[in-house]
Amino acid sequence: MSEIPKIKLFFEWGGGVLWCANDAAHQRFDVGPIEDRLSLPNEIRRRLHGMAVWHDTALDWNNPPGPSPWSKAEDVRFAEAVDQLVEDIRRELGPGYEVINEHCPVS
Repeated sequence: MSEIPKIKLFFEWGGGVLWCANDAAHQRFDVGPIEDRLSLPNEIRRRLHGMAVWHDTALDWNNPPGPSPWSKAEDVRFAEAVDQLVEDIRRELGPGYEVINEHCPVS
């Protein structure tokens, strides 16, 4: 039995949301963000892009090491949206993939 591809979701500042998490995924998708290489509906792709844009508002780009402009409530809203997105991706990709949520709170 071959290993199923594992995909991890985490947000890289400036882009990238879904990444390979094991050799099976790397063999299939290579390196870098893979959201555009997965068979996902356009609605999920739009949400991934929107979440990446939303995530980038958590960084004070004029003072990156400084505190996030997000409130705790915004961080919680984002985490809840991430959880729902991960569930939707799991449902779309089915049992042939493992999707791991590696999102960490921002604030």
